[in-house]
Amino acid sequence: MSEFCGLTMADLDFEKRKIRVDHQLVRTREGKCYIEKTKTECGCRFIPMSDEVYQSFYNILSHRKKQKKEIMIDGYAGFILLDQRGQPKAAMHLEKVVQRMWEKYNKNNVIPLPKITPHVFRHTFCTNMANAGMDIKSLQYLMGHADVSVTMNVYTHNSYEKAEESMAKICNFNSETAQSKLRIIG
Repeated sequence: MSEFCGLTMADLDFEKRKIRVDHQLVRTREGKCYIEKTKTECGCRFIPMSDEVYQSFYNILSHRKKQKKEIMIDGYAGFILLDQRGQPKAAMHLEKVVQRMWEKYNKNNVIPLPKITPHVFRHTFCTNMANAGMDIKSLQYLMGHADVSVTMNVYTHNSYEKAEESMAKICNFNSETAQSKLRIIG
């Protein structure tokens, strides 16, 4: 979330549809903001913009209040996400928004959602990309992980259904075919 909050307008290339990630915005307990490099060298990367991401950033910037003077933090200005006072939003802001949405949903629905945090979205993205067939090295790059084992063992989550689907693709079978063969045998 700190990488996302640290994004500036200069980090978005709408023409080439890519996002540069090479820093993060951190806020201390006392409320002071500063810029920090990504956690690892591999954290410096470019992220391609899907159509949805492109449109989302376009919408954010279209509704972003014009600033008389852009806030400068450690040489960075033009932060994309601003609060009502024109200050860059920090991860804590987004965590509170997600928490309020989660609480509101669970208050108004019979079947509650499990605890959701912004970081859960990162895990979900990684799992969805792996399940869609993205090669692991590309996924490691997008996630900014120095070690592929972090991508595979911490960020991707699987299920029996996904394992069955993958096996079916490789072995050219499906559970219905297997069931009909068992009926013939039995």
